[in-house]
Amino acid sequence: MAKPIKKSTSTFLSGSSYFDLSKEPLYILIFLLPLVVFYEARLYLANINNIQIKAHYHLERFFESFFLPPTQGLGLGGIIIITIFLVWHLIIANRWAIDCKIIVFMAIESIFLAIPLLIFGGFLGGLVVATEGSSIEKLLTSEKLAVSIGAGLYEELVFRMIIIGFVHTIVCNIFKQSNRAGLIAGVVFSSVLFALYHDLPNVDLSEISLFFFFGAGAYLGFLFVTRGFGITAATHAAYDVVAITIIPFFTP
Repeated sequence: MAKPIKKSTSTFLSGSSYFDLSKEPLYILIFLLPLVVFYEARLYLANINNIQIKAHYHLERFFESFFLPPTQGLGLGGIIIITIFLVWHLIIANRWAIDCKIIVFMAIESIFLAIPLLIFGGFLGGLVVATEGSSIEKLLTSEKLAVSIGAGLYEELVFRMIIIGFVHTIVCNIFKQSNRAGLIAGVVFSSVLFALYHDLPNVDLSEISLFFFFGAGAYLGFLFVTRGFGITAATHAAYDVVAITIIPFFTP
């Protein structure tokens, strides 16, 4: 009598797709953890007003309104990201094993996916839209790097994970539309808010800058829907590292 075939519990080596594993919460957590630690540590060591991302700032102020006095939410943004993916992993009860090759491939993929965004930004104006109307050029190199990483983490958390998820829920659960309609509505709405977010409190961003941020938001929204939060956040961070930190360093 033939023995029943056991379902393998291994991951990458058992045939599970890299594209599936890279969207699992444990892989996302391990992949993004060094970025979270670097940003939060640099934020702690620097003048908070110099390098904190607006999305991160407002996220902390929201949670502080419940149980923390001002300034004691420092580090709360990183805790939120870690908690989200840790709890998600526990809920779906996946294995704790990690294939390190997946993490390496995720980093490589994120760098490559940042290239179209760099080309788009360069075509619209030599990447100046990335820092237009800001004081980023006055920051130290390590602070610019922290800003780049923080933007990738916390802007994607707010504009892609939270807003797209919220709009998708409203469209699908309340208005009873299809999953596709919910995702499209979420990506478009989050892209509009993403552009407007970069225009505040500055009210003088050019039309081309707003178009860039809308287009970038749509691209990142598409990545979020198809490739998950980890790849999207790292792609955003990789773009900002080049546009904000590397290119200005070599520009007279």
